[in-house]
Amino acid sequence: MMKQMKAAALSSAIAILSMPALASSDEVKLEALEHQIEALQARIAALEAYQTFTSFMPNFSERFHVMHRAGESGDWAVAAHEFAELKRLTRLSTTIDSEKGQLMQGMLGPSFGALESAIEHNDHEKFETALTQTIDTCNACHTATGSDFIQVTLDAREALSIRHPHKFLERKVPGGHSHGMPSGMGGMMSGAGAMMPAKPTREEHHDDTDKPVHDD
Repeated sequence: MMKQMKAAALSSAIAILSMPALASSDEVKLEALEHQIEALQARIAALEAYQTFTSFMPNFSERFHVMHRAGESGDWAVAAHEFAELKRLTRLSTTIDSEKGQLMQGMLGPSFGALESAIEHNDHEKFETALTQTIDTCNACHTATGSDFIQVTLDAREALSIRHPHKFLERKVPGGHSHGMPSGMGGMMSGAGAMMPAKPTREEHHDDTDKPVHDD
């Protein structure tokens, strides 16, 4: 859809540039068309930047499992960096969905405290315990938000990838799953089936400001 919108905007721009000198009425039409192109470009940018919890969680999972592997290897510097990024992403989760973000922050608080202590003291045993505690908390959070069929694991042999560390079991399709949509939206359709993002955000890389920058 976005490729088609971009192609339409480009075609319109090319057509405008190839026009001969215009009469006054044509100039008015041209100005209106330029405004439409600008609005279309802004809409494309908003759609490209939009996130739901469905697109947010793989980024969170990846950071968590890089921290996991780093700690297991004794690379506490990398583990500390990834943990800092996890905390930042957790803070930013409320900009994607306020209700789910607050739930995430509240439930992960004790687990994050245990992880931080283990990393600061380079304690492998406490780190493993904190990892298990965090995984249990994540799965409890999934259950609380109606996604109990998403059960994540520390065991790479049971998971698809570090971005999707799910256990796969033989199960039926659940009812009432919101598929990561912000609470109360029930979909993002407006007008003639157009997707309307509630609040655009960008994927980010760790900094100290909590401002969206870029995800490497």
